[in-house]
Amino acid sequence: MITFFMPVTDRDMVIADYSVRSYARITGIPFKLVIYSNWVLSSLRAKYFPQWRELPFVEIWENPEHTDDRKPSDRKLLGPFELCYTMWDRELKKLTDTPYHATVDADCEILDQAFIHAMLRRLEDNPRLIAISTDYNPRTERYYDSYLNRVFTLNERWHTHFCIYRREALDCPVSHAFHEEPRPAPLLPEVWDDAGYFQRALKLAGHELEVLDRRYRRSYVHYGAFGHNRDIDESNIALYRRLMIIRRNGLFSRGDLLSRFIARALGSIIFRKVDRATFAPGWAK
Repeated sequence: MITFFMPVTDRDMVIADYSVRSYARITGIPFKLVIYSNWVLSSLRAKYFPQWRELPFVEIWENPEHTDDRKPSDRKLLGPFELCYTMWDRELKKLTDTPYHATVDADCEILDQAFIHAMLRRLEDNPRLIAISTDYNPRTERYYDSYLNRVFTLNERWHTHFCIYRREALDCPVSHAFHEEPRPAPLLPEVWDDAGYFQRALKLAGHELEVLDRRYRRSYVHYGAFGHNRDIDESNIALYRRLMIIRRNGLFSRGDLLSRFIARALGSIIFRKVDRATFAPGWAK
């Protein structure tokens, strides 16, 4: 059995509705989807949560102290919500009742369950493997971050938008927090993005981590950074989602270049003002 842990924020909700429902495509695996309400407005909770609770695999965690009048206002945050790493450090420790757990993003949609079965098979076949992710970035010596507007050395990371861990990973005492180590000039600072330093600790403890075989790339779509969304809403989400899926997989998931090119062109025209490559104005100050 596996538990998927999905935090949601206000800005996620329009795409999260598709992502949450996509878990109904999973068969042959006992699972539950834990949705963590990260300071979601009461109006949005009232609109979406009752529908999601009707799904037999959904469990929603709400903090009664997360009321609208108490939403975080510290402008050092990335938005009016809790940082991901603090949730992972605290809430994942509670997921001890299943042999596997996964961090999943609210803007990562399952299109074909095949990739999940493949990831679990790898974990079952290799007892040294403690985590497997759909995506991976190797160490990059010079990396420009559009959010921080800085250049640094970015260390390897198994991406967190869909990453499955063994229960044993819960025993690791290292935080999932973003980690930076300065170096003397002209060397750039060493940076580990959220969960990267935690994953490094797992490797140093003798465990292995893997990335999913690329042949499963069409089995899911990660729309990306919807926590900073300010342009996609209920009026355009259906069209945006359809174009993004065709752009990734082609028409009818055939991967044909022509339909992917057309979807990319249409998306760049219709959604030319969409910006999720920076923090929402006024945050992360």
